[in-house]
Amino acid sequence: MSATGLPESWDLEAEDGGGSEVHGDALGLTFSRFSPGQILDHMAELARRTGAAVIPLGCPTILTSEADPKHLPESLRAEAIVVAPESLTGQAIQLVITPRPEPRQRPALPQFPYHPNPVATGSATISDAPCACCGQERGWVYTGPVHAADAPDSGSCPYCVAFGKAAERYDAAFADGIEGDVPEDVGTTILRRTPGFLAWQSPTWLTHCGDGAEFLGLAGAKELEKYPDAVGHLRQRWPDDRFDDFLAYADFT
Repeated sequence: MSATGLPESWDLEAEDGGGSEVHGDALGLTFSRFSPGQILDHMAELARRTGAAVIPLGCPTILTSEADPKHLPESLRAEAIVVAPESLTGQAIQLVITPRPEPRQRPALPQFPYHPNPVATGSATISDAPCACCGQERGWVYTGPVHAADAPDSGSCPYCVAFGKAAERYDAAFADGIEGDVPEDVGTTILRRTPGFLAWQSPTWLTHCGDGAEFLGLAGAKELEKYPDAVGHLRQRWPDDRFDDFLAYADFT
């Protein structure tokens, strides 16, 4: 027993099965080999009730009063943080010990007039890998099809798609063709500067009134219920007695 009447050390077990070795003396309690979870909740409750400081090894000291820093050694004072007693929880202690990384602020994607949201359609996704085309880490990667002999299957960034750099470097197109007549600049924009999309068969880009259509995503039977004319058009292009069964399971572009 120590002079305080407490054993010099003991094993503490929390309700969630976590544990810690606790050593006590006249200066305070030391928790070692502790697990996250309710052990830290008990540690926080003890600090709230007693006004004690929590001093994680190698981390800022946690205090519960603005007046407390003056009682700390100068080496601990500069980085000490004050947490209101009602906010001092096990989770608050855990965040000091292992702070969550700040979410990366990714740049806005380029504007694609014919494919306005390539992330929602699955044609672009978050990536920290460098772009296969420009070599820069852009925070995004293009994941749609690439029609070219020597281009990598994936890895180019959406910026190289938008600015035509990927198309120029690999002599690539990102759609298999255009259905209908459009001005040359529209065709170039769609084929070489617009993210393509994956479908059950290699799709051609649809047009309307001499301009390209916007690709908003795949549509299945449920989405097409609102557009009977579109279903009729598909039925004409698929003269098969099994069309209704096919429609129930397929996605269309």
